[in-house]
Amino acid sequence: MFDHQIQKFTQKPLIVIAKIFLKIIKPNHMTILGFIFGLFMCILVFFQFYITALILLILNRFCDGLDGTMARLTTPTPLGGYLDIVFDFTIYSGFVLAFGLSNSNYTIISMVLLFLYIGTGTTFLAQAVLQTQSDKIPHGTELNQELPKSFYYSSGLIEGTETIIFMILCLLLPNLYIFISIIFGLLCLITFISRVVVCYKEFI
Repeated sequence: MFDHQIQKFTQKPLIVIAKIFLKIIKPNHMTILGFIFGLFMCILVFFQFYITALILLILNRFCDGLDGTMARLTTPTPLGGYLDIVFDFTIYSGFVLAFGLSNSNYTIISMVLLFLYIGTGTTFLAQAVLQTQSDKIPHGTELNQELPKSFYYSSGLIEGTETIIFMILCLLLPNLYIFISIIFGLLCLITFISRVVVCYKEFI
């Protein structure tokens, strides 16, 4: 819901930073580095080291924002877009799994949340398959203009920004994990239903 608005504020500084990192690392390597941060974050969640996990989550998200910008400033590739979406969904689900395994009181709500994750993720990816979007930056694109994704990006109540807010709240307030997950799960359900309705009307 807030992804496009957030991008307007983060895009310009990310472009400046991306130009620096392009001198020492490739976009796909940045994606892999972010994934490694994310995996260790999930492990720390399992062992309930929440503050350290939060630091790794921030590093994971920094790499995730940077790799796409780096790719668009060079030559975006199908592999880059593939790795980006696969790694993101793996970390999102791994985060919930880690909470569910770390405390038996969190198991049921984590199972329900993973079910809803699959629902919202499926509606997101299914629409991406059916629609196309240019992944190149037109010559002369201004820094404050919105950069295209490497795949069609379906909007909804729950997008990347909301998911990260959910993860941060869980790490800062782990004792409220069940309550936060219920709210987030309901929003995922609404997103799932709304995307299905929109696509049904569009493709019927």
